Parts: sequence; C-alpha cells; structure tokens
Amino acid sequence: MMNDLNLEKLLQKQLRLNSRIKTVKTRNAYQERKNETRRKILVGAYILDKHRKEKTIYQLHKELDWFLTRSNDRILFGLHAKEEIEQDAKEQQEDVNW
Repeated sequence: MMNDLNLEKLLQKQLRLNSRIKTVKTRNAYQERKNETRRKILVGAYILDKHRKEKTIYQLHKELDWFLTRSNDRILFGLHAKEEIEQDAKEQQEDVNW
C-alpha cells in the first residue's frame, strides 16, 4: 500500500517535471526563432547599408532578382513575379518564331 502511494506520488511528480521540461523547451525554441529573425534583419541592414554607401544598390537588386523566387518576396523589392518573367520570355520566343 505504501509502495503504491509512493509510486503514485513519483508518477505525478514525473508528469509535472515533463510538463515543465516541455514548457522550457518551447520557450527556448521560440527565443531561438526570435534570435534568428533578429540576425537576419541585422545582416540585411548591414548589406543594404554597405551597398548604399558603395553605390552598388543596382548590383544588390540584380542579386535579389536571381535569389528571390516567391512572388510576394519579389514584389517587396519591386521585382516582377517569376511567372510574369517566364510568360514574357515565352511570348518573346513566340514572336521570334512567327
């Protein structure tokens, strides 16, 4: 009887500890995502500032045109959606092939 009571108390304590562990892991993962986002923002700010100072913003724009694939991301930088570019190229090809 006493062993059953001790076992039950230990199992309850284990459940509480597992819950606390999960909470701490979740909090740590959330903080790491925030840190990663902050790092990306700072790197982006550095690159943008560097290109502005060196007056090579056009080169950055060309690199972004190559790098960005999602339409929403491309629109943020004033780039045409990839589908539009591919469609324009296809139409130009058709014009050449009369």
